[in-house]
Order: sequence, then C-alpha cells, then structure tokens
Amino acid sequence: MNAKRALLGVILVFGLGGAHVAAQEPPTLDRVEELARAGRAEEARVMVGQWWRSAGPRASRRDTQRGLWLRGQLTSDAAQAVLDFNRLVVEYPGGPWSDMALLRLAQAAYAAGDSAGAAGHVERLLREYPASAVRAEAEAWLATAGPVPAAAGAAAEAGPAEAPAKPEVTPAERARADSAPAPAPATPAADSAAAPVAESAAGEFTIQLGAFSTVARAESLLRQLADAGFEARLARVPGSDLVRVRLGRFDSAVGAEAILWRVRDRGFTATIARDAHREEPVVR
Repeated sequence: MNAKRALLGVILVFGLGGAHVAAQEPPTLDRVEELARAGRAEEARVMVGQWWRSAGPRASRRDTQRGLWLRGQLTSDAAQAVLDFNRLVVEYPGGPWSDMALLRLAQAAYAAGDSAGAAGHVERLLREYPASAVRAEAEAWLATAGPVPAAAGAAAEAGPAEAPAKPEVTPAERARADSAPAPAPATPAADSAAAPVAESAAGEFTIQLGAFSTVARAESLLRQLADAGFEARLARVPGSDLVRVRLGRFDSAVGAEAILWRVRDRGFTATIARDAHREEPVVR
C-alpha cells in the first residue's frame, strides 16, 4: 500500500510539473496570428512582444522577418511600426513581407502628412516587386489617396495619426481607382472568419474595401462580401462622388484591426479609414 501511495505521489508531482511547463511554453508566431485572426488583437500584441524577448534574439532569418511584420502590424506605437517596416525593406529586400511593408510605410507617410513620401514608397513597391500580391492594393490605395488634406498636415505636427484618413480625390484619379482589379471573391467557410462585426454607432474608424465611380461597381463588391458572410455598406464622404464600400464602425484603430485580419484572410483588399463619422448613405 505504501509503495502504491509513493508511486501515486510521483505521478502527481510529475503531472503537475508537466502542466506548469506547458503553461510556461514560449509564445509562437503561429499563435500570434491565430489570436489576431480571432479578433484578440491585444493578446496578439502582448504575445508578439513576448516572442521578441524570448525567441527573437536567436530566431531564423525568416522568423525574424515574420516577427517584424507581425509586430509592425499589431503595435499601437506608430514609430515602432515604421521602424519594423523599414527594417523589412532595408535589411531583407525581396523578402516575403517586404512588399507589404512598403505599402504600410506609404500609408504611414500619408498619415504623417507626407504625400510625396507615400507616393515614393508605392512607386518603389511597383518597381521592385512587379509580381507582388499587394500590387493592386497599392495602386488602388494611391489612386484614391490624393493630396494630403490640410487637416492631416496640421495633425502631423501634433504626432502620428492612428490610421490614415481617406481624403477626397480628383476626377482624373477616379479613372485610376476604377482601373484597379476588384478583389477575388472569397469562399464562405464554416468558421469564425466571417463572424458578426461588432460596431460602434458613433465610431469614426471603419474598414474600407474599395472606392468606385459608379454604384454598380460598388454593388458588385458588396455582393462578394455578402457571399463571404460580411454585412458591408455603401457610403460617400462630403466633397467626393466616389462610392465607398465599407464594413463596421469602431471607436479605435485597435478595434478595427481585429476585423481587418478577418477580411484580408478571406482574400479581400482592405484598409482602415478614419472618417466614418462624415459618411453619407448611398441611396440605391
């Protein structure tokens, strides 16, 4: 009997020890992406920081690039994001995330009031990564970005914006916007990717998936989104005739980020806009 008790004690000790070790397992980049796609952006942000502290110093070249991309995407510090994206472009030219980093740098430059810098990043992306999967997204974004509004330049003096606001465009730019190919239709799936989007009625942040000169083209994208399980809307903003396809309203860029991962994961091109409070509904 004493021997059995002793054996049971050993099993319990090792069992509890194993559970403790499991709980202390180092974070992984796969888990960071899982959390982000599940809409748990804050947890993903914390975990990618833990990964950099524990595994980052000895990570492989590819994992270092992936870690830079994920931290740049998830951080709430605009300066850290720019630093990470610049490292991807400068230290890892031709890498799997460097083209996307150029697009994020363009959007960061625009948010800071530097339209010339934004255009330069996009032009470099198109020149150095002609086969990039985000080429169409970059061209469409540049076409609808236009010159930096005076308000954006003034805001840049106070510090980086959380997300670029979508400005008005000129008639010449509308043709360029319509020339960009529409995103590939997404296939519905029985998972949480197209779960209902939590909205804030007064939120100024939103996810924009396209801007078109005709309602018909915008409605085509709207139907693709509906087929994928997303309830989007059509809207205009004052001073522009473009019909914008948008999804959700959020109080912060962090809230929008969580849904942005879901949308992009389903094959759609999307970015965060910060003028949902200025929208005017499109009468169809």
